[in-house]
Amino acid sequence: MRRRTIVIIGGTSGIGRALAERLVSENAVLIVGRSEDKGRAFAEASPANAHFLQEDVSLLRQVPGVVRHARDLLGQIDFVVHTADSIRTKRLDTSEGLEVSIAANFYSRVLFNQLFLSEPEKQRPERIIHIALAGAHTPAKDFIKNIPVPNDVSSFKGHTIGQVANDFYGLLMREKLDGQTTKLNVLNAGAVATDIRRNAQFPGPLKLLINAVEGLIRGRIRTPDNYAEMVMKILNGENNDANTHALMNSKGKGITGHKRANDPEVQRLLYSRTTRTIDSVLGDQAIGDWL
Repeated sequence: MRRRTIVIIGGTSGIGRALAERLVSENAVLIVGRSEDKGRAFAEASPANAHFLQEDVSLLRQVPGVVRHARDLLGQIDFVVHTADSIRTKRLDTSEGLEVSIAANFYSRVLFNQLFLSEPEKQRPERIIHIALAGAHTPAKDFIKNIPVPNDVSSFKGHTIGQVANDFYGLLMREKLDGQTTKLNVLNAGAVATDIRRNAQFPGPLKLLINAVEGLIRGRIRTPDNYAEMVMKILNGENNDANTHALMNSKGKGITGHKRANDPEVQRLLYSRTTRTIDSVLGDQAIGDWL
């Protein structure tokens, strides 16, 4: 793949950074993330093609400015890859009043997509990819009651709710985008050795247990670079399942998702509540027309 333009949200480390490193020699790549040192190191190593924008994408009011910057810098955006995430146990809300995990791994992704897809169809991204946990969790029967995330829910549960919401959203968007130029996939990363997992703020005993389990399955834990190979195959058009399935498992195979995630009524209700939540945060930047 060459001479394409790619925006990677959360690309300063982990899977996003590994993917950016693979792409940057032949393509224009903009990574967005919080780490100034890591981002600048990436941009300075390949000044002709590499670009960095320092932003905390869990803050929704920052997202419209990121999209404007990307369009001004790259023009046509060919691919968008979402890897930003946050895992912690103790509840933490952003300055905008949203639980931080779902703000990073779901709400901001929906907003980014909406803004990129607001262009005329010929100018929209060719493909949008969410690195999430597609198909890994069974949605609760009353899943929708957790959208928006209640105030008494921990950030660890908020993370899980956001991951499940990606499934509902991905399946709905596949229907909304049917016959159009953009395809959207939600990919299950599986066991990948990333800073998000290593630095997760778990209680001591739980962290010890997780480390012990990882020790037992060490041979099956992939590196970010190894996982990036699977994403590259999708971007290169070498994975046919990605063209027929919204959800992909950790081996790159298309999956249908849990039957509850395929409930169109819940999908529409999630989408409606999500757009209302995002617009309420944006205020005078609110998106007038949603797909």
